[in-house]
Amino acid sequence: MRHPLWLAALTAALSPLPANALSVGHLVTLDPVAPTPADPAAPLLRLTFPASGDHLPVVILSHGNRLSRTDYQPLVSALARAGYLVVQPDHPDASIDGFTPATPQPENTWRTRIEQLAWVARHLTSLTRAIPLLRGRVDASRIAIVGHSFGGHTAALAMGARVRDTGANPALPSIRAAVLLAPPGDHDGLTPEWKARAPYLRVDWSGLHGPLLIINGDKDDTPLTDRGPQWHDAPYRLAPAGRDICLMTVPGVGHYLGGIDSPLRGPTGDATPERRTAVFSAILSFLAAKLRPTPASQKDWIDRRETLDCK
Repeated sequence: MRHPLWLAALTAALSPLPANALSVGHLVTLDPVAPTPADPAAPLLRLTFPASGDHLPVVILSHGNRLSRTDYQPLVSALARAGYLVVQPDHPDASIDGFTPATPQPENTWRTRIEQLAWVARHLTSLTRAIPLLRGRVDASRIAIVGHSFGGHTAALAMGARVRDTGANPALPSIRAAVLLAPPGDHDGLTPEWKARAPYLRVDWSGLHGPLLIINGDKDDTPLTDRGPQWHDAPYRLAPAGRDICLMTVPGVGHYLGGIDSPLRGPTGDATPERRTAVFSAILSFLAAKLRPTPASQKDWIDRRETLDCK
């Protein structure tokens, strides 16, 4: 089967260390990986992966509102060092070189986001076959999604949640697990202003399923709600029992969970090596148990589950 022209062009451009590659230590980053203009669902991508190793599982990282594929580098590095291919798409609300889009956010941004994740999942095999540095090294049958903030909403939709009165979401049957980092809560908890601005947060959680890990901070105050940090717990609180869903609450941290991105992200001062290690180790333990199950990885996650709220 012939690859799309953009993949053929990418293949030709990728020598052992192509111009769009950055090698730091044992990690390689390809950025940008440009989509084909003929496919509007295809996002601009950033790929980060270990320089060696095979059978790499895949983590698709969905960024928060007005962030981009270039953010979350501490988290991305931790995932790639642990042996994952990390795929970061730019969603339609992405900032460009640090500047937020000049035009208002389209009302269907939430839908475009989940469609982009579906596009990435469908095209992983052809994408990685066209990149010499990844050819034959990726297991596209083992995919997880990690989403932060608005990306947590996107990841929840990939795991069976539904925006009410909007029809079905694109099916993502290839997604084996997801991590929601500081996701938005329920529509009823929004302020009157945000109820009008965010109808896409009218979510039906009855179809939400795991394997799913939700991580929130107990200092994550947001102007979207007057319910305080507990508002972010709604995906866990409103999901049915028996769906393999766990909630981890990190004390003393805000919306960026103690350092999943730059330590300059607010609230300034909550990013510490200890908090970052706690969050990253939980994510890696969960993903290893779900994407790379061994007796050791499963025992580690079972032991960790005992410290979390799970149902």
